[in-house]
Amino acid sequence: MLDLIRSIMPYRLRAPLRRVIYSRIPLKIRMGAKYWQLKSFLQEAQWWDRERIEAWQLEKLKSIVQYAYENTPGYRALYQEAGVKPDDIVTLADVRLLPFTTRELLRDNLDDFTARNIPRWRRRYVTTGGSTGIPFGFFHTTTNTWMENAFMHSGWERVGWTLGDSTVVLRGKYVGTEDKFWEFDTVTNELHMSSYCLTNHTYPQYISKIEKVQPKHLHAYPSAVSLLADLILDNNDVNKIKFDTVLLGSENVYEWQINTIKAALPSSRQFDWYGHTEQAILAPWCEYSAEYHIWPFYGLTEVLNSENMPVDKDDTGELVGTSFWNFGTPFIRYRTEDLAQYGGCGCPHCRRQFMLLSTIIGRIHHSLVSKSGRMIPLVTDWYVDFFSNVRQFQFYQDTPGEIKLRLVCKDSYSDNDTQKIRQQVHEKLGDEFHCEIELVDEIPRTQRGKQQFLEQKLSSRAGA
Repeated sequence: MLDLIRSIMPYRLRAPLRRVIYSRIPLKIRMGAKYWQLKSFLQEAQWWDRERIEAWQLEKLKSIVQYAYENTPGYRALYQEAGVKPDDIVTLADVRLLPFTTRELLRDNLDDFTARNIPRWRRRYVTTGGSTGIPFGFFHTTTNTWMENAFMHSGWERVGWTLGDSTVVLRGKYVGTEDKFWEFDTVTNELHMSSYCLTNHTYPQYISKIEKVQPKHLHAYPSAVSLLADLILDNNDVNKIKFDTVLLGSENVYEWQINTIKAALPSSRQFDWYGHTEQAILAPWCEYSAEYHIWPFYGLTEVLNSENMPVDKDDTGELVGTSFWNFGTPFIRYRTEDLAQYGGCGCPHCRRQFMLLSTIIGRIHHSLVSKSGRMIPLVTDWYVDFFSNVRQFQFYQDTPGEIKLRLVCKDSYSDNDTQKIRQQVHEKLGDEFHCEIELVDEIPRTQRGKQQFLEQKLSSRAGA
């Protein structure tokens, strides 16, 4: 019944319904029958052998390609121009017969790539945060909500998370103010705290509120929780607040961030995943290692080299995803512009026969452009050793070979740090870059409360 109500009710009325009714409904009923059915399937199917997984994926691939061909003029025209039709998909490898889609293509032709069989009142317009420099909106349906929850929760349960556990959420959904930086959601048992307002000044109030709630988990952007961890260390508050699990996602997580979190919250367990708003690829960590396991029932993932061919194990390539669940705006062979190191297939620790990613490298456009036009990937782990007196940093570039390094400094920062940082940046980047250091009071976050380590104004193809 709840699934039926959600499916026929306009999105604008669902928030009032949620506040008035949802908190009175038992949590297990509130999640809906489809959520539990999918979770039950994932509990069993995650242990299938590779042959059975691939047979299931092939049927889903055929289905979503046929669906897109029949219901979206954009895909139909794209495939006709390429001389391919749904019946040509006979094996998983045949996915390479299909043309790629990109943010630009879907954004600029959204109406053509949105399914005609989904009524407007059943669509929900969602956007990415525009971290690629290309703001991007598209349509979800109710399927995306219960599907995403089922997959995410199945991953979190690997490390002890349970539906209904008390959780602090330090992400971009709740903006707040310095005077009202928190909001408790009785429906989800979550304390939402602003990732925008966390500063040295407001830190004591954040800690006090968390102590009162005593949540089991922290669900946060890596940049937000690493800032919190840094403040904990500065104030000698190690173990003052404790979480069973720190759930990290929606940003690339770096080793220096994990090390800072471990130092500040030594009793917690960190758990990361790769995913995006487009919901084409989802890859949580293994419960036994920091290796990403791509959910094969979420979509079909390719890791491709510069010639658009699958990479070998341990090589780096671009992630290309085909969602099995996006029926509003289908994503088929969607170029994410994210780079990752392919880790082969089959985990020796948990024994799941999933595709593995050893490392998420980050965005293709997260590179600095030299005077000669070379693209230099920005690896933030480079800078940890000489940023010991820096609270936050951001590189900015709008001219090849010229970069600005913005620093939010700790009280212990001195001119010696400036000299050391300038020298180290030169050693890392060489003579093709000139670096200007700018001390600032704050670094603005994105609309979603994320911290960008690089504000790149040049084209990702600048070096081509």
